[in-house]
Amino acid sequence: MAGFTHSVLLYNAKAGASTLDAVMGEAVPHLAASSKTLELIKTDSPEEMESACRSAAERADALFVAGGDGTVHLAARVLSSIDNPPPLGILPSGTCNDFARTMNIPLYLDEAANSLSQGELKQVDTATINEGTFLNFAGIGLITDASVNIDPNLKQRYGKLSYFMSAMQTMRQSELFDVSLSIDGQSYEEEAVLVLVMNGKSIGTHLFPMSDINPADGLLDVFIIQSSSFAAIREWFSLSKPHLTAEDLEHIIHLQGRDIDIRTNTPMDIDTDGEIYMQTPASIRVQPGKLNLLVPKE
Repeated sequence: MAGFTHSVLLYNAKAGASTLDAVMGEAVPHLAASSKTLELIKTDSPEEMESACRSAAERADALFVAGGDGTVHLAARVLSSIDNPPPLGILPSGTCNDFARTMNIPLYLDEAANSLSQGELKQVDTATINEGTFLNFAGIGLITDASVNIDPNLKQRYGKLSYFMSAMQTMRQSELFDVSLSIDGQSYEEEAVLVLVMNGKSIGTHLFPMSDINPADGLLDVFIIQSSSFAAIREWFSLSKPHLTAEDLEHIIHLQGRDIDIRTNTPMDIDTDGEIYMQTPASIRVQPGKLNLLVPKE
């Protein structure tokens, strides 16, 4: 696509020194070369990031964010709430970078900045959930417990491996809960250890390349994991196998829909793109093509 007239790069000042050096030394030169003007905005908190994103959207014809899944979550929440938002470019510099993986955005900052500055636009879906928005996933059960149980020291030391370690520990301690779902008017009563509503296809770097999952198809994918048995865990990790279909699953239910309501007997925390700030019940609605995303050329 053509170069940008005025692009804005938002980055988190609290990222490590090595990350900030990489953003400035590896990403900025590519963005500057493709923009008549490039504005850099440093933020110190999620609130500042959200406010800066909303302000920048009024004057930018391309908005880049350097950060992890939480930063991308904030940007998607802001941009999907306004009319005619500028294209979003994700420069992955977090631990898992799951939606970047979904969209095949390179995980090295120089490659990501270069490919996006010369990339193309793709309309992708977002989803509303109660008063919020998510881009990649919303989940209850084991996934929220695993996020809460992550040891910050392990996360700093082992990065994405810490999510796997926490998930394994949480699986051994997980308990079944009753969940009622309504998906496009069809009701389901299930027992589960985990319910996921996915727009993307990667969680904790675990890729789900099932052919049904497409963040631009106007549908959300619902996974109900019915136990934490070894067979269910093995099946969970088998979801990364190409050509797997819902008919191949024995311990996991896979459904699709546009309007999804989730109810539990007692309120349960909901993880949205790695952020936990709401509880069930949840009303989820897909927003087809709501976000213009910069992606590498195919």
